[in-house]
Amino acid sequence: MTFLKSMKTLVVGMVILGASAFSQITAQEQVEVSDAELHKIAAAFQDIQKVNMEAQQQVMETVKESGFDPNRFNEMYQASASEEKTVDASDEEKQRFGEVMGKIQQMQTGFMKQIQEIISNEGLSMERYEQIAMALQTDADLQGRLRAALEQKA
Repeated sequence: MTFLKSMKTLVVGMVILGASAFSQITAQEQVEVSDAELHKIAAAFQDIQKVNMEAQQQVMETVKESGFDPNRFNEMYQASASEEKTVDASDEEKQRFGEVMGKIQQMQTGFMKQIQEIISNEGLSMERYEQIAMALQTDADLQGRLRAALEQKA
């Protein structure tokens, strides 16, 4: 399950911070966000959560279809993502792991396109979405406003 959490974090993180290198906002800057924009963010967030759930399910199915035990796959994934962790695996298992990771990376591309489409359909640019998402990380007032917008949509 750690892999799935990592996958979810990766998908959401890629959307939220994917082009942060291009963003000129710093943690000290205040970003003005209208209520209308916040409602668009809330709507996009809900749809993005659905994509993330679908992504998790598809990743889990791909892992299982490959013949991996999810725990074993997770162990290998953690070792591949960390210089400190290692795992003993046969050449066949390493090859199969690489093939599954290739499939998952292709799936991620599709999920990212879906997420970008969701954001675009809400009338937001990726840059603006990322700018607001970065501001949400440090602005408690903006976080509260987003929670309220999400509750209104529920």
